[in-house]
Amino acid sequence: MKKSCFAIIGTLLSLQLLAQNPIGSPVATHGLLKTKGNRIVGMADTAVSMGGNSLFWSQWGGEYYNANTIKWLKKDWNSKIIRAAMGVDETGGYISRPKTEKQKVFNVVDACIAEGLYVIIDWHSHHAEDYKTESIAFFKEMATKYGQYPNVIYELYNEPLNTTSWSQTIKPYAEEVAKEIRKIDPDNLILVGTRTWSQEVVEAGNNPISDPNLAYVLHFYVGSHFQELRNKAKQALDNGVPIFVSEWGVWGSDSDMENWMNFMKDNQLNWCNWSIITKDEPSSVLTPSSSSLDNWTESDLTTIGKKVKNYMLNWPNWTPFAVEPCTLKTAPFVTMNLPGIVEAENFDAGCPDSSYHDTEESNQGGKYRTNGVDIESCTDAGGGFSLGYMDKGEWLSYTVNIKETGTYKVTARVASMSGGGSLRLQLDGANLTNEIAIPSTGDWQNWEEVSLGEVSLTPKNATKLKLLVTKSGFNLNKISFENLVSGIEDASAYSSAKVYPTVSESKFYVETTQKIEQISAYNMSGVIVFQRNNVQDNQFSFGESFAKGAYVVVLNLKDGSSVKYKIQKQ
Repeated sequence: MKKSCFAIIGTLLSLQLLAQNPIGSPVATHGLLKTKGNRIVGMADTAVSMGGNSLFWSQWGGEYYNANTIKWLKKDWNSKIIRAAMGVDETGGYISRPKTEKQKVFNVVDACIAEGLYVIIDWHSHHAEDYKTESIAFFKEMATKYGQYPNVIYELYNEPLNTTSWSQTIKPYAEEVAKEIRKIDPDNLILVGTRTWSQEVVEAGNNPISDPNLAYVLHFYVGSHFQELRNKAKQALDNGVPIFVSEWGVWGSDSDMENWMNFMKDNQLNWCNWSIITKDEPSSVLTPSSSSLDNWTESDLTTIGKKVKNYMLNWPNWTPFAVEPCTLKTAPFVTMNLPGIVEAENFDAGCPDSSYHDTEESNQGGKYRTNGVDIESCTDAGGGFSLGYMDKGEWLSYTVNIKETGTYKVTARVASMSGGGSLRLQLDGANLTNEIAIPSTGDWQNWEEVSLGEVSLTPKNATKLKLLVTKSGFNLNKISFENLVSGIEDASAYSSAKVYPTVSESKFYVETTQKIEQISAYNMSGVIVFQRNNVQDNQFSFGESFAKGAYVVVLNLKDGSSVKYKIQKQ
């Protein structure tokens, strides 16, 4: 009997608190959120999908942890969820300043309750298990102060590292913290981050936490995470795992953004965008020059910020964002001659424009265009500039004059921290090279030469060379085009490998003191007429079947050097 009385009292209290939320507000509309199968549902037991904003780390973006910012996000952005990302163990966070950082969370939660918004209280750490005692004390206090409000959602672990075990570390930590919350608050939604910066939702769902109302966190960054992660999330959902996207942003090209938004819409996911901050980084929705904490104009928003707001205003529906056309400041900006070097930063145009990478270097007096890539200082031989932040789907166009007929050896100077990128070249819309994989060079400024193959070219002025980024993960300094039938060497200058005679009616001979990796003979139009690999003979002959005319012989030697000779068949 006592139990029934307490249950009735609890229900009446919940209804009273629900009624305190402004009419038409998200919480007044949906009530307490809970999991049902693989969905988050409201009091009507139907799936709820809402969009909202994540504030930045509290110790570094705490100025936005105030009621006026929250009111503006609700009024102007139609934000329905606010995430208070309380920094824990990083410099200036909760561990060193508990009272200060906790007060910022109080400010946000109180403002959200007043506005009828949902609010995520986020233990924002990559090492939450190291601060379990502090986490338990913090969430017990939050549950005691706010557990009766249907607005509140608890996020126990922001982003565990990829090396942190789900079964041995993350799950036991979350179970212990959740258990203490449930002693005070038996029903508000709990979120738990998953391994690999909250991407391993399948793994978590295969070994779930036993709790009456708990969902697993998925984080993604447009331009860094693609279909592979969407497939993983879909697998978890198909397995019945409830997912909450408590953080997503942009880090690279935003060309894949609509695919992610459609995925969240189709699967009725709830989300918070990272983040409300003016920091000069891709995911910021406010420009570095914005000084207001609310009442932002369009000029205060980055292009990414405008797009996020556009998605949020009518979620789960939206008006497609207009794609700004690529324009040239000059047409063309620089014309480069081939054979020669195409400096990567001297592009005419590039799309799609992902709006962020706009450094002082990339706008020297308006010299370069703002694009989805960065033009940055280069430490390669010769210095100058290189391109970085090149993402799948982006492209760059160059104007070149082809001066000579011939077969060209094409190479690129690249740098890659971990490898995995790839590119392809086109000339006047037709593929010039195959898709070429870029290996790891060990660092973003550790430069190596990569062969893009050999291509046949004929003279043409003002032709368009296009570089397509088919997979992200590399920086580019320059692309070199060397005509293999120009710049012929004198045979007598080399002793390690010789071709003789220079004029013959029958055949020619190669004499070498080291292994020849490859020998190639080209006619003067650049067409290969003879080729042989791994030549180890001290002497061999070739050319008996050659037609009368001039040829170029190229020897690629074991020591990495390459020499060329001009011969004449009579």
